[in-house]
Amino acid sequence: MNKDNALRGQLLDLLHKIYPEGIEHKTIVGIFFQYHRADGISASLEYLADKGYVSKKELPHPYIRHEIIQWYKLTPKGIDLLDGNIPEDPGVIIQRG
Repeated sequence: MNKDNALRGQLLDLLHKIYPEGIEHKTIVGIFFQYHRADGISASLEYLADKGYVSKKELPHPYIRHEIIQWYKLTPKGIDLLDGNIPEDPGVIIQRG
């Protein structure tokens, strides 16, 4: 089992639990950093965004000038992947059961 593939599934699961809300990048890293490297978490989020399973927005920080916040939210395609409504993706391991 590829560790990155499992992380991607875990990220989708987290985003599904808070759907329809999104979550900020630093918060996601804070949740997963004990078991995964920050750059691996970031790369997995980018992969999921590139595949269309999550949306990524870059927004200005509400009170820190010149800082950008990366905001991630599960997309309908991501929900379909989690629910098994579309074919499985070999790059994302979904824990079922």
